[in-house]
Amino acid sequence: MTAPPVRVRSTGHTGITVSDLDRSIRFYRDLLGCEVSAPVRAEGPFFEAVTGVPGCQIDVAFARLPGHVIELLCYRSPPARASTLRACDPGFMHVCLKVENLDRVVQQVRSAGFRALGAIQQAQGGPVDGLKVIYVRDPDGVVLELIEEPPGVVLEEIYFR
Repeated sequence: MTAPPVRVRSTGHTGITVSDLDRSIRFYRDLLGCEVSAPVRAEGPFFEAVTGVPGCQIDVAFARLPGHVIELLCYRSPPARASTLRACDPGFMHVCLKVENLDRVVQQVRSAGFRALGAIQQAQGGPVDGLKVIYVRDPDGVVLELIEEPPGVVLEEIYFR
């Protein structure tokens, strides 16, 4: 007899490793308007076992978005390596942020050091007609998908109809 499937109760947070915690806090707090917790230090055997990183010392802050929380992790030890995953590479992840006035938001994130991976695209026809979307990379290479949904469209709900 097979075991019943695991039942996930809810999502908790999405963790993003960053190189400059103060810069990331400013981005999420000052640019996106998030409530951001005070940073705390995480270290010791418990965190080494959880992360699989011996000797880790991590400064952690949480950014509260509507309906989700981003955990910002800045490893003080060991030294970081740059991540270069592309959208097509296994293990690649992105976080989708729904915004109003995408054109204005893109101008602001560019001025904060993010770079767009292309131009804003707008869907033509179909169930997402008018949806605007762009991928941007932050200074650490993390990809955020920024979307502006047209009135009455919830992108994720379209797939469950």
